[in-house]
Amino acid sequence: MIKINHRGILDGVFEVCGVPKEKIRTISSAVDKLDKASWEEVKKEMVEEKGLQEDVADKIWEFVQRKGGREVLEGLKSDESLQANESMKRGMEDMGLLFEYLESFGVLGKIEFNLSLARGLDYYTGVIYEVVTEGSAPDNKTAQKLQRAAKREKTNEFDEDRSNDPSVGVGSVAAGGRYDELVGMFSPKAQIPCVGISFGVDRIHSITKARMEKFKNTAAIRSNEVDVYVMAFGGKGFTGMVKERLEVCKTLWDAGIKAEFSYKLKPKLPAQFKAADVNGVPFAVILGEDEEKAGKIKIKELGLPEGHPEKDGAVVNKSDLVQEVRSRLEKQSATDAVTTAMDALIAQDTKAQ
Repeated sequence: MIKINHRGILDGVFEVCGVPKEKIRTISSAVDKLDKASWEEVKKEMVEEKGLQEDVADKIWEFVQRKGGREVLEGLKSDESLQANESMKRGMEDMGLLFEYLESFGVLGKIEFNLSLARGLDYYTGVIYEVVTEGSAPDNKTAQKLQRAAKREKTNEFDEDRSNDPSVGVGSVAAGGRYDELVGMFSPKAQIPCVGISFGVDRIHSITKARMEKFKNTAAIRSNEVDVYVMAFGGKGFTGMVKERLEVCKTLWDAGIKAEFSYKLKPKLPAQFKAADVNGVPFAVILGEDEEKAGKIKIKELGLPEGHPEKDGAVVNKSDLVQEVRSRLEKQSATDAVTTAMDALIAQDTKAQ
């Protein structure tokens, strides 16, 4: 599951609840502990250690316990007390757009909008996220008891990389967010938007090892090249067709076809072809505004010589995209196999001479 939140929304909640501006970051750090500590413990830290008024802390709790999907965002939008806060309005606009893109990818079921996610670092300015593993291990208290027992008995229950540690299987394996102002510290005249993520390599390795031990018949993971580069182009007023590109990629991925696309909002067509060429992608699927309206899409094999009958590609029904792409990939695979066999025979003949 991927937990998401927005620093603008969280800051807006704090402001509306009455948190003094100078305490927002320190209160944010306290809220970030809610995945490991109870609300009573966090509230105690806020009030007794950080000097927050108790009624303000209670107001914060009304918000930070909310988690779910798009309905959480709709609930915030319907709260009139939040509408006048600029930070909150900006955050809700960003999250609304993010939910649209997530819907296009068909991954809303794997996302949790969690208002308690804070990410303690000060430099985050927008969306923040945290990737957590499945809840397949005991809760933290039970895990800690098992760990302490193992240490007392000095058993080999836990190996060096914690593959057998009962707490593995729960917790964050990756986290990050948007930080628009950080790079600007080194180049004050430039506004450089950034987004980043860090991975817990040791924990990922431990979880992977444990799962491989559990499922010994699991096929080995292998690296594959991209088969299809999804492109888009248009005339004046071209929007970039981002959602349409996402939806086409999702369709291909669901069919087991390896696809990629430019992450730019309005990429130029030559730049998209160059990206596909540099990475050796054999096919392009090209969306056009007129074709989209007609339910059509173009498939083009890349790297064909001038004069080839299929140099310009073929326009097909969008509903037939998977079948058409798969057919071309199978044909190319068969051609590659014949070419490899012929090369081997030529090499043998040359060696014999």
